[in-house]
Amino acid sequence: MALAVVAGAAGAASAPRAAAAAAAPAVPDAPAASTDLPVGPVPVPGLDDVLGGPLGDAVDRVLTATGAPGPHRVPGHYYTSPGVPREVVESPTPVVGPSTPLVVGRELCTATVAGFDAAGRRVAVTAGHCGAPGDPVTSADAPERGQVGVVTRVGDLDQAVILLDPTVTVTATYGDVTVTGLGGPPPAPMTQVCKTGITTGRTCGPVLEATPDYITAHYCGSEGDSGAPVLDGGRLVGMVNGSSTLLPSCVTPLQGDMHSPTVGATWTAVAEDLDATGGVGAGFRLP
Repeated sequence: MALAVVAGAAGAASAPRAAAAAAAPAVPDAPAASTDLPVGPVPVPGLDDVLGGPLGDAVDRVLTATGAPGPHRVPGHYYTSPGVPREVVESPTPVVGPSTPLVVGRELCTATVAGFDAAGRRVAVTAGHCGAPGDPVTSADAPERGQVGVVTRVGDLDQAVILLDPTVTVTATYGDVTVTGLGGPPPAPMTQVCKTGITTGRTCGPVLEATPDYITAHYCGSEGDSGAPVLDGGRLVGMVNGSSTLLPSCVTPLQGDMHSPTVGATWTAVAEDLDATGGVGAGFRLP
């Protein structure tokens, strides 16, 4: 799913409980291969390369040669995407955790975190603009296992709650991403935070602004990264929701720092919203 564009980083970050972002038009995404273990493309109709024609092919060849080492799992993007963790392939059940790539309906996004709610249900969270209540959810790392859950609701902070199947294994460690704590005070300005998403992998940058509801930071994010966990060390402080300016999102490392900052809801605000609303996701805890 394309990152939503939030007009005015400061204004978006300061608006209490306003919707984090309006969904931008979807840019086609399609995972390809992994460095860890081979994996086929996600079987979602209509997900094609964003580049086309002879000129697009030429640009693609140049950026492939000059981008970060592969895999480049989302066509048209040239950062190193996470591979499929071996434990995901070897597990007898589907596995969902922080940074799992998810196909929500027809959109590619990234899981923020997975765990249990107060009723003991297995749940996951991602960005709200990735889908709508009732949309089926599959893992892009294990599409052959079929549906792993369904979106139950979308909140005002642009978060989506996914009710996972009882057979799904939820984990606080997925590949190289481990969540050791949840929420807490927003990170101070200039604190380095990092996110891991299916499109641009692990990228880090300084916090530009943080309020109780939103964090704006200058790290790379692009289509497919929506929902990715934002970590301060091992502490989950937020998620990826959108870009805060009209500058381009990250496509290739050749851009350097010439990309839009990323804005997202804080985990503390998301958890408070889940608890206040009740139902699936309320009382969330790590596995």
